Amino acid sequence: MHEKRPERAVVPEEGWQSLSRRNALLPRIALMLTLALLPLGIIAVAQTKSAIDNAQETYRAGLSAQTSRLISPEREALQSARGITQGLADALAVLGPSDAVCADLMKYSSQRNEDIVFLGYIDAERRSECNNYGIAYDFSGIEPLGRAMEKEDLSITYNPAGGASSKPVVILQQPVYSAQGVFRGFVTLSMLSETLKAERAREMVADDAVVVTFNRDGMVLTSDDVPGGYEQYMPADTSLAKLMGNGKQLFSEISIGGEAREFSVVPILEDRVYGLASWQTAQPLMRDRAFATFTLLFPLLMWLISLIVALLAIRLQVIRPIRILGRQMRDFAEGRRVFKSDALNRAPSELREIGETFSIMAQKVVRDEADLENTVHERDVLIKEVHHRVKNNLQLMSSILNMQSRDAPSTDTRSALRRVQDRLTSLAAVHRGLYETPQVSQVRVDALLDDLLGQLVKLGDGGSTPLDVELKFEPVTLVPDQAGPLAMLAAEGFTNALKYATIGDDGRRRIRVRLYPHDSGPDMVMFEIANTVQSEIRAETEQGLGLKLIQAFCAQLDCRMKSSDEEAGWFAMQVCFKMQEFAPEQHTPRV
Repeated sequence: MHEKRPERAVVPEEGWQSLSRRNALLPRIALMLTLALLPLGIIAVAQTKSAIDNAQETYRAGLSAQTSRLISPEREALQSARGITQGLADALAVLGPSDAVCADLMKYSSQRNEDIVFLGYIDAERRSECNNYGIAYDFSGIEPLGRAMEKEDLSITYNPAGGASSKPVVILQQPVYSAQGVFRGFVTLSMLSETLKAERAREMVADDAVVVTFNRDGMVLTSDDVPGGYEQYMPADTSLAKLMGNGKQLFSEISIGGEAREFSVVPILEDRVYGLASWQTAQPLMRDRAFATFTLLFPLLMWLISLIVALLAIRLQVIRPIRILGRQMRDFAEGRRVFKSDALNRAPSELREIGETFSIMAQKVVRDEADLENTVHERDVLIKEVHHRVKNNLQLMSSILNMQSRDAPSTDTRSALRRVQDRLTSLAAVHRGLYETPQVSQVRVDALLDDLLGQLVKLGDGGSTPLDVELKFEPVTLVPDQAGPLAMLAAEGFTNALKYATIGDDGRRRIRVRLYPHDSGPDMVMFEIANTVQSEIRAETEQGLGLKLIQAFCAQLDCRMKSSDEEAGWFAMQVCFKMQEFAPEQHTPRV
């Protein structure tokens, strides 16, 4: 029997050995990929440098946004203080500084803002008799006040020892003019600088920033407490006064302490007060030496990777870039994070174009959303300021009517003025609720009514007969065009209920107010006020002014009032209306 001899196995040539053969496929692919990737390597280096520059600009622009957040306590405090002093200056032009109500206005305004240390009127002789302390002060020895008197203009300064409080304060001085335009003095408001800094310390936005605020003369108003003092972190060659009037600014400079730092300047009150933040210099992507090394090695890395791509073309040229692009889209969708990955530079041109288009689109979306958020914020601040000023003016009118009623010759006149004053007070409370609501475009009317009617209960619960009030409000959100009329309707109806409610069988007066979604249809809301009342008094209320006002408010809500006897001894007023959907074009404020 013959033994079968095994066939000779063919030993395959190893891949790297084919590099020694001139006509082998691998050297040709390596040469062609090398020539093809050479310009791409040069472009990649340029794009990488451009990406670093763009990242640096984005980083510095982010410093401006963070600076705006850091100085938000000073911005909010100064804007509020300016609004208070402007309102008081206008009031003093009408009332006169010597009017008895002047000191009451100062005390009332200061009590509503716990950050105010001193609030008063200082005449041209630098004396103050009308202030929240009710004490006469002589400020003739304060030089900044003298310079402000010479300019007769809005002034914001810092005093390490306030004339009234003897504490470090930020002072805002609003000029007061007579009806003929003659300068009479200043409404002066002082706030503790330590309070403003404490507000920023609680925010903890950035630990490596040193923040100061300054006026147009370069005077520092507030500054962070840092070891060695804030001065060593300020720019060495640029004074604070030179930074005024140029809007938002970003620049790099050597600080007084000899360290290279980034500086961001943002306005607080345009051409009046600015904020400056000093930041440590940082490289968003990499150090210069690392960048140079990476630039030299990048073409070699691309050549080596291209050899692998030739063997794994489908995986690396299609699947991997698509996964990277999908991850970028997912990151952007979940957290609005925009990352530019160098891995897409090695992808096919079609996928690379998709990645670049997505990056451009994502950056545009982020910018547009930031602009939209800023616009919405400015609109909300403006609407709240309008409601705030309207509320202040209504309270001023109420105070004037109160003074007039004291001098009225007859009881009927005093009673009529008192009713008008009560309605103005209710309207002021409505506007206060509107500007204190977090979202001005949509108002939680249940919370607004609870606060408003709670105040009316305190004002009306002064009779000899016990009064029981039941407030039951379910969560309801309305647009301002409906929240305002409903609040005024509730105030008027509740006032009538307080006026005409009589005792029940248990010897107590009772009032019940309810707000709840109604089952008569989608988005329907029922508002009801019921009280114990006698039949002869009910007939009288049907002809009163309050009913006419309620009917007018019902017309604004596009509904009708329904009154009925629920049961013996009770009279109920019901209003059922449909909630409006929020439409920005219908609720855009015109100021």
